[in-house]
Amino acid sequence: MGPGETLAPLFKEKKATIIATLYCGDRYYLDHPEEVKQKFIGFAKKFEADAVLCGPAMHYPYFGEMAGKLALAFQQAGIPAVAAMSIENPAVEEYRTFIPIIKMPKKGGIGLNQSYKNMVECVTILANGQTLDVMENDLLF
Repeated sequence: MGPGETLAPLFKEKKATIIATLYCGDRYYLDHPEEVKQKFIGFAKKFEADAVLCGPAMHYPYFGEMAGKLALAFQQAGIPAVAAMSIENPAVEEYRTFIPIIKMPKKGGIGLNQSYKNMVECVTILANGQTLDVMENDLLF
């Protein structure tokens, strides 16, 4: 569902699969951050996720905040995670030193298809137990 429909064929090219799409409205998250964090981490563990993509958040501040906090929480729980958002998102500055953030355009911007490919590349690298230091620096903030 959602961006997963666009990402699924790209993951298939890498012989990887989306095992679940978890979603939450930004307002609900802002009112219940601990509950959402616990449920999302619980689902990721239950489904034995090898890596998690949080986002894409584009330039939307609340979604960026949610993606950043959840990616950090997944990492702290031992599950490799990245977030995806545009430079216009305030969460980039807040989380860029703690989590990998994949560059993407704001909604309506140019380069969305390439950013989806970059998301798949980053998540696949993490899922295979590698680190993102093998990535080109221009893909991450």
